[in-house]
Amino acid sequence: MTLPMTLEPRSPLPVHRRVAPLAAVGVSRLLIACCTPYRLEKVLRRLSRRAAPASYDEALRARRDVVAVSGRCAGQYCLDRSVAAAVLARFRGRWPTWVSGVSLIPFAAHAWIEADGRPVGETLKLDGFQKNIVVAGPRPAPAPEKAEE
Repeated sequence: MTLPMTLEPRSPLPVHRRVAPLAAVGVSRLLIACCTPYRLEKVLRRLSRRAAPASYDEALRARRDVVAVSGRCAGQYCLDRSVAAAVLARFRGRWPTWVSGVSLIPFAAHAWIEADGRPVGETLKLDGFQKNIVVAGPRPAPAPEKAEE
């Protein structure tokens, strides 16, 4: 992210709840280091397959858990935080919508997750951001219409 930020508040997790968030942060760091944006999008799309959509509360819990175990995710590294939160939600069988976007005036790039159609845990106003990459999980098929008799 190109805008100044302060560290997000971090609540310590019990030891037994740290393993999955730490693994998600590790996977996130690996993906970001090894993948181009195109490849990262492909990997995230593959991860999102066959996952149920995450509710806002589930996505917020994933985001808070990765922030709790990683100072990097608690700071200005929005890409690390958003990918780690999405991966952690996937570990739990859910998928939030992962978004990368840009604002031109003033210029800023940002990555975040969304659930139930709204940004999760973001203090930054995202109305002026143009979404570049959106990785939404599979959505339930619409129910077939009943034939009228």
